[in-house]
Amino acid sequence: MADWISDLGQQNINHFINSGHWSSRKLMDEVARQGSMLFEQKRGLVALLIDELGFRKKGKMSACVSRQYLGCIGKVDNGQVAVCAELCQQDIFTPIDMRLFMPREWQGDSLRREKCNIPEEETHISKPELAKKIIGDALAKGIAFDFVNFDALYGSSTSLLSFLESKGIDFIGDVRGNFKVYFDHNKEEGCTLGEYLNYLSDRDLEKIKVRRSTKGPLTAHFHYAKVNVLAGDKWLDLILLVRKDRNGEVKFSLSNMHGDHIVELAQKQAQRIFVEQMFKEGKNQVGMGDYQVRGWNGFHNHMAMAMMAMLLIAKIKIGHPAENYTAPIIRKLICLCIQSKMDNPKAAIDIIFEQHSRYIYQLQKNGFFQEENLR
Repeated sequence: MADWISDLGQQNINHFINSGHWSSRKLMDEVARQGSMLFEQKRGLVALLIDELGFRKKGKMSACVSRQYLGCIGKVDNGQVAVCAELCQQDIFTPIDMRLFMPREWQGDSLRREKCNIPEEETHISKPELAKKIIGDALAKGIAFDFVNFDALYGSSTSLLSFLESKGIDFIGDVRGNFKVYFDHNKEEGCTLGEYLNYLSDRDLEKIKVRRSTKGPLTAHFHYAKVNVLAGDKWLDLILLVRKDRNGEVKFSLSNMHGDHIVELAQKQAQRIFVEQMFKEGKNQVGMGDYQVRGWNGFHNHMAMAMMAMLLIAKIKIGHPAENYTAPIIRKLICLCIQSKMDNPKAAIDIIFEQHSRYIYQLQKNGFFQEENLR
C-alpha cells in the first residue's frame, strides 16, 4: 500500500497497522452497525454466518500461531485461525466480527504473549465458546439478523445449541454423521445420524430448489424429521434436516425453527455457501490474508480494515442492483480512481529498487549472507 498509493513510507504504514493507539474493535463494531443498517434497506431474511478462517504462517512468534487445522488448505499446518461472523442476505454479504483463536499452548506462554502484546484478559476458549461471545455481543449491540447458520464444528457443540435455544435465537447448523439424536425423549431410542441415514429410502427425500446460481437453479434432495438432542441433563427439541446432493454427498443439519416448512429450512441451510464466497473475496480482492504482522493488535487492525473494504463492496452491490457488479469489477473500478505513485517509468524504477534494498537489508539482518549460508 505504501509503495503504490501513499505519501507515507513502508514503516509509517506498518506502524499504523501494528499500533495499539486505535481500536480495531471500535472499527469492527462500526462495520457491523453499518452492515446491519445496510441489510435493513433490502428485502429478505438476514443470516448470521459463523465459521473459522485459517491463514498459513511460518515460525512460532506470530500471535496464536500453532500447528492446527486450517480450512484454507483442508489439513493441519502451521498457521493462525480466527472465528468470523458475517451478515448475509441472499447473495450479498459482509463480515462484521473476527477474533483470533488462541490455542491452549499460548495460554501460559508469558514470553510469546508479551512479545505479541496479547491482552491479559484474552484466554484460551474453544471455537464454539468464541462463537457464543460473538453472537452474544452482536445481540447486545443491536445487530439485526433472523437466524444463525454454522458448520459441523459448531453444530456438534450442544453447549452452543443450548445457548442459542435459551436466548430464543433461531439457528440451523450442520452436524457430523456420528452425532447422536433421540426420539420421544427416550435415552434408549437413539442412534447416530449415519445410522439414521441407513433407514431412509429415495421415497423419504424431497427434491427442492435451494437457490439460484450462475449455472441455473441449484437443487438437492431433503428429508425432515423431529428429533431430540441431549445437552447435559436437558433435552432440546429440534428439527433434523438431511440433504443429499446430486453427487451423492450427504449433509446433516439441526434447527430449532419448528414453524418453517422444509423448503424454507433447505434454503436457509444453503446460505452457508456464502461463507466460502466471503473468504474467497476477502483474500483475493481486499488482501485479507496479505499481512506481515506478528502482534495481536496488528492482526485485528488488518482484519478490521479488510472488513471495512468488504462493507464498501457490499454497499456498491446493493446501491447498483441492475448492474450486477462483482467484487473483482468493483475493485478494478476503485483502483482506476486512485492515483498511483508509479505514474511514470522513473518513479516505478525508483520504487522497485527501494523495495529491493529493503529486501537485501532484511537478508543481511537475518545473517543470510554469512559464509555458512553461501556454501
